[in-house]
Amino acid sequence: MRTFIITVGVLFLLAAGGGLTALLITNQGGGLIPILQQTAVPDASVAQVAPWQAEQFFLLVAFLLFNLIGIGVTIALVFWLLDRGIRKSKLEAEQAAKSEIAVKN
Repeated sequence: MRTFIITVGVLFLLAAGGGLTALLITNQGGGLIPILQQTAVPDASVAQVAPWQAEQFFLLVAFLLFNLIGIGVTIALVFWLLDRGIRKSKLEAEQAAKSEIAVKN
């Protein structure tokens, strides 16, 4: 129950912070909390995205996804090859043990 209350409290704080952020953006900082706007250049705004910023963000996300997928495929291939080698060596050991038993009899 304590974990549930903490989770609800955190969710409430996140919702309240999101609401305040939305209020500040829609009122251009003239709402409940006054904000001093230092510049009108969109490149310096946290609420507006310049085209070059959107392009850079897209390229960053694409680069990260490409690399993470590549890393995952590489690790999966290495583990598959290692498992294949282990299975092969176990099978060879079993066959060698069976052939030794057959020779002794």
